[in-house]
Amino acid sequence: MQSKNPVFRRRDAFQSAGYSASSMSSEQLREMYEAPSYAGPASRDRMTLDDVVARTAMTLGTLIVVAAATWYLSGPVQASHFGLLIGAALVGMGLGFVIGLKHVTNPAIILIYAAVEGVFVGLASKVLSAYAGDDGIVMQAVLGTMCASAAMLAMYKFKVIRVTAKFKRFVVAATLGFFLLVMVNFVLGLFGASFGASGLGGLGLVFAIIGVALACFNLMLDFDYVDQGIAAGAPSKDAWFAAFGLTVTLVWLYIELLRILAILRGGD
Repeated sequence: MQSKNPVFRRRDAFQSAGYSASSMSSEQLREMYEAPSYAGPASRDRMTLDDVVARTAMTLGTLIVVAAATWYLSGPVQASHFGLLIGAALVGMGLGFVIGLKHVTNPAIILIYAAVEGVFVGLASKVLSAYAGDDGIVMQAVLGTMCASAAMLAMYKFKVIRVTAKFKRFVVAATLGFFLLVMVNFVLGLFGASFGASGLGGLGLVFAIIGVALACFNLMLDFDYVDQGIAAGAPSKDAWFAAFGLTVTLVWLYIELLRILAILRGGD
């Protein structure tokens, strides 16, 4: 009787294959041994570092193109820019939550998220550079993001900071606490009672510095996610989720660095 359990059926297949092999001649076995190896679909479908790099490049490329278009098409900063900025931030946040909680790996959805974030980054760059009176802070923030990311990658690879379970718990808890404070500040700001966590004053500077530190620590978690996924043989589609995580963290790091530069330059 044939079992309907797929695990048992697979075992039966292995046993049948073994019986067939034992009945082969020595010449047939030698030919099979000398035949070139073949990597089946399962091994080809596993996530690799190249997959993650390629997907991240596509995601960030989409974001950068949209951000540049938003910068050049938005014109001089007006009051309407602030409404569009908040709208893009909320849409990006909502879509990001859906992707993160449901572990979405659909390329179209993740690229749409990247485009929305591109609008947000373009508008935020425009507004903050106008506040500082210096468009040069945008490139400085980009270079700062690249340098910080490279430094964190080096620290991760050389195990200067080890991503242990305790470290993960600390980073996740601190990030959630930071996010909740920012959201409370945002809601209070709608009623004119903001305490300045997201602003451009002294407390805003403190929160921006904390944000940079947390974003850098989250990069370590992103690198660890990629390493763990590759080691566990995660499906190649998970490279899109890894690209999403890296994009979220890099945008956060860039915005906080840009805010620091705007605060310091705006005080001149």
